[in-house]
Amino acid sequence: MTTMTQSAMSLTERDAVIEEIAARVGVRAERGRRFAELTSLRVGGAIDWVFAPETEEAAAAVAGELEAAGIAWRVLGAGSNVLADDEDHHYVVVSMREVKGTALFEGERVSVSAGYSLPRLCVDAARRGLAGIEGLGGIPGTVGGALWMNAGAYGHEIGNVVETVRVARGGRVVNVRGGEISWNYRHTSFREGELLLGVTLRLRKDDSAKIVERMAEVKRQRMETQPHGARSAGCFFKNPPGSGLSTGKMIDEMGMKGEKRGGAVVSPVHANFIVTEGDDARASDAFALAEEIRERIRRERGIELEYEVELWRSSDTREAAGTTSGEETQGGQSTTDAEEQRG
Repeated sequence: MTTMTQSAMSLTERDAVIEEIAARVGVRAERGRRFAELTSLRVGGAIDWVFAPETEEAAAAVAGELEAAGIAWRVLGAGSNVLADDEDHHYVVVSMREVKGTALFEGERVSVSAGYSLPRLCVDAARRGLAGIEGLGGIPGTVGGALWMNAGAYGHEIGNVVETVRVARGGRVVNVRGGEISWNYRHTSFREGELLLGVTLRLRKDDSAKIVERMAEVKRQRMETQPHGARSAGCFFKNPPGSGLSTGKMIDEMGMKGEKRGGAVVSPVHANFIVTEGDDARASDAFALAEEIRERIRRERGIELEYEVELWRSSDTREAAGTTSGEETQGGQSTTDAEEQRG
């Protein structure tokens, strides 16, 4: 196998190595896909290659082979928290959508793969009378994305119930105890380039009807405060850490609800959501509108907003480095706080 880094290869040499890896590991490899097809914002440029493993073992093997060959790669889950630019992206995207399998319940524990739907897992758990993640039920995306960003809403964070996480290291599946991971506000201590494969959660017994009732209340609040059915990536910006401020409320107070740049619009329902509209919408529209919001908040409030959406720029390709988004964003998913939902 070649050991040249991507920058030292011609595209023809690189593509031959990629095809060889796909054949050896036995995963589907596609060309001609666009981020506009794979993300909830429905914008973004062309992708050189998309790998679609179907098992945790295959995904780990793919990551190991790409790293060993010096091929730049990124991992994508449901794509519901990713804004990729409009240019051509010259790296491999490892899609985790098919690494979902079945949720395996044993007592108060559940083991599930990274590509499993987070809302579906919450429903599965509720039906079995298991509590601890019901507040996450309305967050779109995958379990992997939820883990990567420590998804949280309505008093629940996934990191609080993690027992072990399965990660890819050296082409193999390795277990890491949840206590060895730092679970912070929309951030964890997973290393750049670490591929999350699955997790075992430790939940708690509760009355199934009460859990379902709590989930219904969460759904009601989301429907009232978020742009349901729109092409969005959840909240674009984090709340300023330690400030007690709601970013959505600050944007609203600046009168920016409904503000439009090309095919991107600040949602009239929730000001911290940027949605895309029409067939001509481009990622650059959303980028421009988001940066205008950041500049106004910086100028008028003296606050530097941090993105919650994952920004994927075509110029970010690095040598021999797998990078995770997510879901995002390995799972690529929205991790909106209840506080922001009201904002």
